[in-house]
Amino acid sequence: MKYRIAGWAAAALLCMVGASAQTMTKEAYKAQDMRIEAEYSAAKGRCKRLDGNARDVCQEQVRGERDIAQAQLAMQFKPTADNDEKVRVARAEAAYGVSLQRCRPLDGAAREVCRKDAKSVLADAKADARLQKEVVAQQMKSDGIVRERTEREQKIAQAQFNAARERCEMLPGDGRDNCLMDVRRRFGKL
Repeated sequence: MKYRIAGWAAAALLCMVGASAQTMTKEAYKAQDMRIEAEYSAAKGRCKRLDGNARDVCQEQVRGERDIAQAQLAMQFKPTADNDEKVRVARAEAAYGVSLQRCRPLDGAAREVCRKDAKSVLADAKADARLQKEVVAQQMKSDGIVRERTEREQKIAQAQFNAARERCEMLPGDGRDNCLMDVRRRFGKL
């Protein structure tokens, strides 16, 4: 079961990495970071209306959402296995922080059990993040190899097309037109 979840998580990451394969500019990164901070400030202001533990839980949720958003932004800016691990750890730590705040109003043994449960969930999530880091690193490496091979094959095909087109240019009249049409058809450039 754990491996099946890990496989689905890796597949989801690949979709995310594939979608964010275009690198983000440093200016876009800074703009997104400023947007995240602005949203954090606004959300933190909404928590001030609450009282007691509800306010603490709200603030912890907002802080966790900001940390997750910043980790995801770093992943979009520079997709690496380390940044993927940081996203996973940020999610786990956000859930842990909220869980601890929800444990605060409990008394005695219930509070201890609640804290231990939260801590064990955090430890499991961090261990899973380390395992997924290796999977993601291998997948990113193989994606890079495939991308390099595809680019190389495209360059070779373009060079072959250019060479064939040049040979056709040497022919006179109708022969040239027929040759060029044949070359375009052969290389899918109609």
